[in-house]
Amino acid sequence: MGDDPAVRARAAVSPLRAADFAGLAPAVIGTAQYDPPRDEGNAYATALTAAGGDVFARTYDGLIHAFLNLFRISTAADTAVTELFAQLKRRLV
Repeated sequence: MGDDPAVRARAAVSPLRAADFAGLAPAVIGTAQYDPPRDEGNAYATALTAAGGDVFARTYDGLIHAFLNLFRISTAADTAVTELFAQLKRRLV
């Protein structure tokens, strides 16, 4: 992205900047309690839901940003990943 504000303002770079959220694909959004972009992820889920989208969104307490990679060593991460994958599978079938 660099330092170009025009690039950063594009919805392709930051989906929350889209003018319209209607008609988008179903979304599965998992954020962690200790996740720098947590608030943006939750705001995106709210915008999609308000536009009538099929959205599963959850913030996982006690987890960090990279929790998707920690499922082998963390029971909480494994539970979160299992739930997210089940929600994704439900939307792909």
